[in-house]
Amino acid sequence: MTQLAFYVVSDVHGYIFPTNYQESQQQLPMGLLHAKQLIEQDQVQYPHHILIDNGDFLQGSPLGHYLAKELGSAQKLANIYNHFGFDVGIIGNHEFNFGLSYLLETLDKLQFPILSANILKDGRPFTGHGVDYIERAGLKIGIIGLTTQYVPHWEQADHIEGLTFESAASTLKKWLPEIRAKADIVAVCYHGGFERALGSGEPTEALTGENEGYALLERFHSDIDLLITGHQHRQIAETVHGIPVIQPGTKGEKVGKIVLDIEGDQIQCTEVSLLANETLTPVPDPNPEFQQKMAAFDAEVDAWLDIPIAHLQETMQIEDPFLARTQPHPYINFLNYILMKVSGAQIAASALFDLSQGFGHEVTMRDVLNNYPFPNTFNVLEVSGQDIKNALEQTAEYFAVENGEVVVNPQFVEPKPQHYNYDIYSGISYTIKVSNPVGQRIIQLEFQGESLQLSQTYTLALNNYRAVGGGNYSMFTADKIVKDIQIEGAQLIIDYLQQHPELKIPNITNFKVEV
Repeated sequence: MTQLAFYVVSDVHGYIFPTNYQESQQQLPMGLLHAKQLIEQDQVQYPHHILIDNGDFLQGSPLGHYLAKELGSAQKLANIYNHFGFDVGIIGNHEFNFGLSYLLETLDKLQFPILSANILKDGRPFTGHGVDYIERAGLKIGIIGLTTQYVPHWEQADHIEGLTFESAASTLKKWLPEIRAKADIVAVCYHGGFERALGSGEPTEALTGENEGYALLERFHSDIDLLITGHQHRQIAETVHGIPVIQPGTKGEKVGKIVLDIEGDQIQCTEVSLLANETLTPVPDPNPEFQQKMAAFDAEVDAWLDIPIAHLQETMQIEDPFLARTQPHPYINFLNYILMKVSGAQIAASALFDLSQGFGHEVTMRDVLNNYPFPNTFNVLEVSGQDIKNALEQTAEYFAVENGEVVVNPQFVEPKPQHYNYDIYSGISYTIKVSNPVGQRIIQLEFQGESLQLSQTYTLALNNYRAVGGGNYSMFTADKIVKDIQIEGAQLIIDYLQQHPELKIPNITNFKVEV
């Protein structure tokens, strides 16, 4: 009997070191360095093993921003992945955030194949690989890499120019006969998640095609041997329709593990689990030169993050994110104000991201990137008052009433936190009455002291994700864009702070959330 172990990380987002960058010199149970040690300590029992990165490795952390925007190269990140000996990688949706040329330059530096069976250029996988075949213990393992087809709904058009994104399910159907014929074991690696509950099959979100994991299981479970997923940052390790299914969270906090026992033509899964970084006993790297390079790189990033940008007379600290989403807060007011100033739009809307803590008296690069970690640029749209009303009604779905109190709608927390899909508007006044039926919660809506006219046209500034309908805001479409502002969120903040040392921001945010 042969045992074969698969070890999987997904959605690392550039978190290499054991830190979330909220503070310097942290030692948290997270990061790719710790995850790799966890794998190394476990794999000694499995001479035959395969190591997979399931996508979103390039963007999402201050380290990723530093490489792309300060150094202009991901060479140091590629060196780490190459040192760790990954067998195969998958394209994630966030891989495109810094542009296609940066991504392709990074892929050229990696010494293992990156798979993209359903992302095509001129009819072929744009990375050059859709499937990879790996031999272990006389067995051939066929690995197909798939990515959520929804990337064009989020990404800047020039970042994906010339690429076609096909359905993961239809692509797998096309490739599967060939892989099955060539391989003893078929592994599906999908940088996407689940659109339905794994137990009941009930929809857990709008069935837009963003996530097709359940459809892959339902349609192909008799022809595949394991399914690796990601994108939703969930922690999943179970067997569905007889197939081991993994989704190992994010930032290297967990490692997915699947063990197959193979005897003749019989394949049996004997373990599907998540290895937790909390259980790791760190040991010195056997390569002291590499360990020294890592320590120096970590210190280099930390020093850059602590560079002061501005000193504020009045703070904008966020003590309670829920309160900052239910009543006007100086930080969101500041963000929308500078967006309106730069864009010239009458109205602006922004979301409060998960790690946002606002600003204290001293603002560093670390503060800015923790508050605005995504490389969004911005657009001005010409929209009707009805579009704005519809968008507010949708954003009001973020709330629910529980025991007479306003709470966050559980659908915005599980299965994946989606606080970024709740927007706060400035330049208008509005009230959200949460106890009203969905679609009828905006009970007061004014612009410049008068009722917002539903048939009138207004200019609205949004980030590029929302401007093309990201988050299923169907009232916002590319054809309504009248101005493109190619300044990323972090740089927008940095520029304004540096240009306005005496910061005086008028209050342009006026809304209420009530039961």
